[in-house]
Amino acid sequence: MFISIFRLFLVAFLCAAAPCSWAADHIVERAYFEDPGGRLTLAEVQAKPLTPYVGMLSRGYTQSAIWLRLTIDPKQSAAASNMPATLVLRVRPTVLDEIALFDPLQPMATPRVVGDRHPWSNNEYQSLNFNFVIPLSDASRVVWLRLKTSSSSLILVEALTPQENAQGDRRTELIYSVLIAAQLLFIAWAFINWFTTRDRLVVAFFAKQLAISFYVLAFTGYFRIFLSDLMPAIWLDKLTSLTFMPALGAAIVFDYLLLREYSPPRWGMRALLLSLAILPFEVVLISLDIVQPALQTHMLLNLILPLLVFGIAISVKGSRAVERSIDSVQPPPLTKAILVSYYLLIILIMSPLTLPNLGLMQGYDFAINSYMIYGLVSGTLMIILLQFRSYRLTQSRLVLQKDLAMSQRQTELEHQKSLEQAQFMSMLAHELKTPLSVMHMALGSTALTPDLVAHANKAVLDMNSVIERCLQVDKLDDRQVQVQTRMVALDAELHDLQRNSPDPERIQLDGQTGMVLHTDAQLLRIVLANLVDNALKYSVPASVVTVVVATDDALGARPGVSLVVQNIPGVAGWPNATRVFQKYYRNPQAHHQTGSGLGLYLVSSLARLLGGEVRYTPDETHVRFTLWLPH
Repeated sequence: MFISIFRLFLVAFLCAAAPCSWAADHIVERAYFEDPGGRLTLAEVQAKPLTPYVGMLSRGYTQSAIWLRLTIDPKQSAAASNMPATLVLRVRPTVLDEIALFDPLQPMATPRVVGDRHPWSNNEYQSLNFNFVIPLSDASRVVWLRLKTSSSSLILVEALTPQENAQGDRRTELIYSVLIAAQLLFIAWAFINWFTTRDRLVVAFFAKQLAISFYVLAFTGYFRIFLSDLMPAIWLDKLTSLTFMPALGAAIVFDYLLLREYSPPRWGMRALLLSLAILPFEVVLISLDIVQPALQTHMLLNLILPLLVFGIAISVKGSRAVERSIDSVQPPPLTKAILVSYYLLIILIMSPLTLPNLGLMQGYDFAINSYMIYGLVSGTLMIILLQFRSYRLTQSRLVLQKDLAMSQRQTELEHQKSLEQAQFMSMLAHELKTPLSVMHMALGSTALTPDLVAHANKAVLDMNSVIERCLQVDKLDDRQVQVQTRMVALDAELHDLQRNSPDPERIQLDGQTGMVLHTDAQLLRIVLANLVDNALKYSVPASVVTVVVATDDALGARPGVSLVVQNIPGVAGWPNATRVFQKYYRNPQAHHQTGSGLGLYLVSSLARLLGGEVRYTPDETHVRFTLWLPH
């Protein structure tokens, strides 16, 4: 769609900005007289001194009748052999109320009249423009036109042969069709884009381009052609005047929404709202047939508003300033430089239209199409800017979504950490209570028996075991555990574990001997000690805990060693297979023993750190844990 719009933009802009006729005009002299009262006759005007002018006449909004004296030279026409019998006086723009023709070669009691307050059928040569067909004489001659209009007295008259006029009409129709097609593309783009973005600024752009499209249809004369049989010409004239209002109103709303993204000054935004409030009064004036003050006010707004929004654009904060602002969530999608450049271009486009209409400068024929050029250029630029803005907003939303996801993840981690801390404190309070009570009893006793001393020592060992496991898990969770591998003799580690155990006679070593592992000796001792300690605690008292060593390649691609630690389940019963390696988990029946619920969690984590794994593999009679480690 963008490629199509850009091509249409180039074609329409070059055509509309070019001179409106390729043929040479056959009017060699132009002069005008302003009749303030509008009551003078042709004979009276002919006696008055006239003011020469060139090209387009720009007299602004006036109650006067404007008389034009046009001198036509037949030598400007085709060669004598091909000399046409008639010429066509083409009058533009097509928003003039009434143009009367006074031709000495065709004297009439009532002058021939065209204008948007008269039926389209009054045109002797029917096209989008106002036209008179006049005879062509052999000598230079003069015709007179009288203009009376409530719109701006901006008029361009050309005398062309029928062939030249037909060529000009085809070219005009081509330009207008391209302009209207571009407007329809803008509207379609905005409509489709709104469904995907739900952006209020896109809706405002849609309304703006739709209103401009109605204005273009009215201004170019299509309303007169298609609606002339449906309503009187005077109603069509009012309808054309009324199309100015929604076009400007939608533009003001669009500018207001766009500028609001930049923390604009309050005075500027209030001025925009005030200008918007003027439009309903203009509609009321036109409805009451007080047309010229309404249109003049409207044209003044067209002159002032581009300057106003340009001033607001200059006054807004830049993107970096907005980023530093405490109140700002994110900077606007378009930079201040882009915004200022856009509104500066709008001033350059609108000035050639508004100044001639107000009679403040000489008009040129491309100024007739300035409104349409404005719709085309502003629409094309704004589609590009809105698409870029949409891209920036999408990127901002992605960043916000990413930040939100990270924030939610952080919140979840904090919540999980809080729960773990609560579990940890609950575990400490519960598990240290029993050994502390034993120590309190021992310290309060007057006679320390060997059994009491043994109970006190066991309580100290239990508390030390809980604290040591907490410290090990804390290091593991903080990723402070570093694996330092070396060759480790598994038999030696198991015998040391048996010798240093509180119940060495209960530990039975079995299976293959002479195994050597390439692993971290300290972490391996922690894993083995926790597995054996867990089996000793939760087995039947005085029962044997067996450690079986075997070669096992089934759990990994590399050769490995399997160590099975098994015991007969005691009072605590069988562990929950789905939660046995969960942090802080303890079987409800196991609380008669001091523990942290961290031993098997530590075993599982360290086994993975060593490149192995631990599994709960019970049989019918034994609680069994199988540790697999690579060689």
